[in-house]
Amino acid sequence: MLITCTNCATSYQVAASSLGPGGRSVRCARCQHTWFAANTEAMADVAEAHRADLATIAEDPPTLAATPPAQEPTPAPQQAAEVDQALAGDTDVSPPAWPEPLPAPDDPPPPLIESPPLAPAAPVAAGEDIESVAARRAQRQAAHQRRWARSRWTVAILALVATYLMLIGWRSDVVRWLPQTASLYAAIGLPVNLRGLVFTGVTTERETHEGVEVLVVEGTIVNAFKRAVEVPRLRFSVRNTSGYEVYSWTALPNRNALLPGESVPFRSRLASPPRDAERVHVRFFSRRDLNAELP
Repeated sequence: MLITCTNCATSYQVAASSLGPGGRSVRCARCQHTWFAANTEAMADVAEAHRADLATIAEDPPTLAATPPAQEPTPAPQQAAEVDQALAGDTDVSPPAWPEPLPAPDDPPPPLIESPPLAPAAPVAAGEDIESVAARRAQRQAAHQRRWARSRWTVAILALVATYLMLIGWRSDVVRWLPQTASLYAAIGLPVNLRGLVFTGVTTERETHEGVEVLVVEGTIVNAFKRAVEVPRLRFSVRNTSGYEVYSWTALPNRNALLPGESVPFRSRLASPPRDAERVHVRFFSRRDLNAELP
């Protein structure tokens, strides 16, 4: 059967036979409080038997036998003489003294049975209340949430750093996959050269040959890669003061390939350049130029 502590409301499952038919005092294993636990099952059995007896008596009432009238006890001779003297007024007669009651034996204290201990939901230290346990649990949860927030920020920062290093270290591959990003790298001072060839020492000069003005463009091509690179055709363009291209032409380099660190000079001439020519732009011939030449 189930009994409950009247102090802390802790419930215990005990056998009804351990309480006896009339119940007994028990002690709570948690708060050490003692209370009287009644055997409700035995009381229910007694009540059921009493109701059965009442039902039997109602069905067959017992026949009461006639009892003779009570007779007054005959006083002893000495006691009768004392009564007569009291009636005559000769002497004082004390009423008979009642026998003193025997002292009741001391009732032994009811036996105490230890209720079976129940495993608490969480270990509680001795002398610690539920508020302290809840506060400690809340502190642990708050510390766990702070650690989780710090770890998320750490992962986010590491991801940003890795992305930055990848975009900077592998910018050549990024531009190869996304050519439109080349202008972005050039804007932040990290131009990307997919060919690995660099123009150095480019100069322009105007000369007169047999009365004809000639524009001379010369410079050097250097292989900046760690492998051999093929040198494509060169493209020259003349631009005016507004930056618009007014004329262009192409020329073949002196060598078709360069080993790592090698260089090759180039020189090109344009007779009768446009009068509004302001500057000359030199680059390698690309597929875009080939598409522009097609009708």
